[in-house]
Amino acid sequence: MKQEEKSVLKILLKTVALVATILLVYFLVQPWACSNLLQGRVTIIGTPEKELPASQHNELFVPAGDPPLNSTDTATQSRVQGITDTNTLTAQEGETEYTQAEIDEAIARRYVELENQYADQHKTGKDVAKEISYIVMDDFELTPQEWEAFLERATADNLFNKIRTEVAAKK
Repeated sequence: MKQEEKSVLKILLKTVALVATILLVYFLVQPWACSNLLQGRVTIIGTPEKELPASQHNELFVPAGDPPLNSTDTATQSRVQGITDTNTLTAQEGETEYTQAEIDEAIARRYVELENQYADQHKTGKDVAKEISYIVMDDFELTPQEWEAFLERATADNLFNKIRTEVAAKK
């Protein structure tokens, strides 16, 4: 009997190892499945026809805030198909396109506005200029490289002084 028990134990151990290996590979290939499993969430495969009591749900559900996997935007789908360079897409109706000069002017205006606010609070110096720069970069979602490029363009166009003069004339 001991021989039979050993063989059954070996089969059970091999089964456990196989199941663990399959789960490991599955969670490595689809890491979102692991986090969803741990949080008790699953995704919708189909949309229910009518509302059922919680005990009778036989379909998978999407947690609040997560879009269904099969959702499609027909307007985007009809315009864009296959691999597309997003730089070649046309702007949607109602969207205003701004020139680089207009964008630079808006950034410089925000900088001068903050500069004046800090000056009203009697705060000046390099640290204030750095702080204002970070605020403007955050407001316009600029990377340090984009900020440097903006500074080069603004300095070449004397943009800060032009805006400072305009603001002073309005006061």
